[in-house]
Amino acid sequence: MTKNRKGSLLFGAVFFAAVLLFAGVASAAEMPTVETPVIVTTCGQSPGAVMVKMSLMQSQITPVENNNTIIASDLKGKGYKTLIVTTGTSGKGMGAAGTDVNKEIARCKEVIEAAKAEGMTVITAHVEGMARRTDSADQASIDSIMPLGDAMLVVVGSNEDGYFTKLAEENKKPLIEAKDALAIGVSLKELTK
Repeated sequence: MTKNRKGSLLFGAVFFAAVLLFAGVASAAEMPTVETPVIVTTCGQSPGAVMVKMSLMQSQITPVENNNTIIASDLKGKGYKTLIVTTGTSGKGMGAAGTDVNKEIARCKEVIEAAKAEGMTVITAHVEGMARRTDSADQASIDSIMPLGDAMLVVVGSNEDGYFTKLAEENKKPLIEAKDALAIGVSLKELTK
């Protein structure tokens, strides 16, 4: 075998391996499809879920419901196609709901597991900016819930330090970044089926 032929074979093998590696990375971070009906909840009883619902409605992604106390059994057989779970906590909201961050995390983990069992797309989100990244309760909801989605959704104001970009890369999840809360629906509209 000639030297040039060996070099060509080696280059071809390396190129093929690189293509396979890239394909694996791309498929690990494949953007999911957003189908309706959509159900939105919050891990932390903050207003983020309502903001997401309003933005989706404004972009005519309907039907969309918001239920901040939904439990896993509420999903069974209801026909929902997409679940969006917002993170970032409200002490006032959790107090009014009679819950705490650990109970919220447990509830949302169960809901996400049930959604996946129903074949739903799950999007985890942080849409209220740095104001919902100030304490340990915020961080607990983010760390526990964000990696569980098929994709992560954030607004630019939540990701000023690149935290969610890094989190998405570490968990091999696609990152959807909306300009602000009003643009969430526009960003998700591009993924609708």
